[in-house]
Amino acid sequence: MSMFLKALAWVSPHAAASRMAVLSAIDVKRSYDGATMGRRGASFKGAKADSANGALGPSLAKLRERSSDLVRNTWIGSRAVDVLTAHTIGTGITVAWKDKRLQDLWDEWCLVADIEGEKSFPGIQNVAYRSALERGDSGVRMVPRKIGSGRAVPLALQCVEGDVIATERDGVFDGKRSRLGVVLGDWNERLGYWLYKDHPSEPTLWKTPQLIPDFVERRDFCHIYRPLRAGQVRGVPLLAPVMQSTRDYYDALDAMVVKLRMEACYGMIINSNDPVAGVAAAAARKDRDGRNIEGMAPGMIYRAALGETVTAFSPSGAGQFEPVGMTALMGIASGGMITYDQLTGDLRQASYSSMKAGERIFKRLVEQQQWLTLVPMLMHRVTERWLDIAIAAGKVKERKAPYLREYVMPAVVPIDPLKDLKADILAVRAGRISPQEFINEWGRDWRKVLAETKQFWADADKDGLVLDIDPRRVDQLGAAQKDPDAKEDVASDDDTPADGTEKQPADSEAR
Repeated sequence: MSMFLKALAWVSPHAAASRMAVLSAIDVKRSYDGATMGRRGASFKGAKADSANGALGPSLAKLRERSSDLVRNTWIGSRAVDVLTAHTIGTGITVAWKDKRLQDLWDEWCLVADIEGEKSFPGIQNVAYRSALERGDSGVRMVPRKIGSGRAVPLALQCVEGDVIATERDGVFDGKRSRLGVVLGDWNERLGYWLYKDHPSEPTLWKTPQLIPDFVERRDFCHIYRPLRAGQVRGVPLLAPVMQSTRDYYDALDAMVVKLRMEACYGMIINSNDPVAGVAAAAARKDRDGRNIEGMAPGMIYRAALGETVTAFSPSGAGQFEPVGMTALMGIASGGMITYDQLTGDLRQASYSSMKAGERIFKRLVEQQQWLTLVPMLMHRVTERWLDIAIAAGKVKERKAPYLREYVMPAVVPIDPLKDLKADILAVRAGRISPQEFINEWGRDWRKVLAETKQFWADADKDGLVLDIDPRRVDQLGAAQKDPDAKEDVASDDDTPADGTEKQPADSEAR
C-alpha cells in the first residue's frame, strides 16, 4: 500500500479497500506480461532501476570472489575461460604496419615488451584478456623506460588485474570526480585511474603494501573490460549470469558421486547379546585411530552390540541425472558465450551441420570481443603510445601523414577446412571479399605472405624446381600448364617461297 492508501485506510477503510481493488484490476490489464504483479511475477527479484555502476558497485567484490572460486575449483569455470581466451586471442593479435622498417622495429619490440621479462606482447594479451574474463576487468600499464634499457623502443608493459583499481574511490578525491576508481571528466570522459602500486591482497615480506592509490593518467593505462550498459566504468566477470547455476550443478554432481559410492556399500550388520561379544563389538566399532566408525565402505561388516541377528543393507539406485545435467550444461555454456561441445568435449550427438550452426554465432561473439573491446581498449592505445615514444626516441621519423597499420586476428580453425577453403575462394572470385581479407582471416599479414611467396618461387626457378603446387606450371589436376611466353609455330595460308612458286605438299601430306 502507498502512503496515501494507508492514510485513507485510517479514515475510511471501505474507500481504501475499493481503491485497492480498482488498482489491482488495472494492474492485471497491463500491456506487458513481464510487468504483471501478483503470484506470476513473484519470482522476479524486483531490482531497482539502478544505473550500470549503481548495480555493479556493491556486488563487484563478491562477484570477483565467486568467479575466481569457480575458475580455480571447478572444471566448468576453468574450461569456459580457457576456450573463449583461446579463440579470441589465439597466439596473439598481430599488428601489420605498412612501413616495413616500422614493422621490423615492432616485431623486435614485441619480444621484450613485458616489463617482468617473462612474456611477449601476445602473451600479455592472453593474460590480460583471461584476467578480464575471470575478474571482470584487467589493465595494462604502459611504462616509459630509459633509452638503452635493452629495448629498441623504450616502452614496457605490465599486465595487472582489475583489483589494482581502487574501487572505494567513489566520489570526489583531490578535486577529481571518481566513480569506482575511474576518474571522469565532462560527459564521463575517462581522464585517469586511481591505481595501487601492487595488488591489495599481495603478501609481501620485504615491504609494507602501499594501500594509498596513485592517480595515473589514461594515456599510461589500458583498462580492459566488456561494456554491457551505457555509462558502465567497470567490468562484470564472464560467469556472472551463470554463477549460481554452475555452483548448483557442481554441488549436485558432487552429491551424485557420493550417492554412487554409497550404492556400492553392500555389507552386513551383526548384532549380539553376549556380554563378551558386546565388548569385542564395542572395540570393533573403533577405527585404528580410536574414532567411531560412522561411514560405510564397499563390502564392510559392522559388528553391533545388541541382538544376534544379521541384517543386510543395500542402498537404492541412482536417479536419471544425465538429462538434467546435460540441459544445465547447455545453459551454462550459452551463458559463458561458448557452445556445449566446447565446454564439455561431448561430440556424441554432434553433426557437421549442428557444429557449423553453433560456430557461426560463436564466431560473431568472438569478433565482437576482438574488434569492439580488445582493439580500441588495448591494441590501438598500445600502438599509439609505442609510436609516440619511438618518434621521441629518434627511432622513427615524425611526419604529417599517419603511419598506417592493420590488426590481424588469429585464424579461426574451420570444422571442414576443404569446404571452407572452397567457399572462401569462390567469395574472392565473386568479389565479396578481397584477397587481402581472405589472407588476413587465416591470421596472416597479406604483405608478408606475398613477399614470402615471391621469394619462394624466385628461389625455386633459380634452382630449376617444378613442384605440383606451382599454379604457373601445373593446374589443380596435375597437368602441365601452357607456357604463356612460348611462341606457337603456326603456318599461314599465304606461306609461299621467296621465288613466288607455290609450295607443294609433301607426299605424306598429299596422302
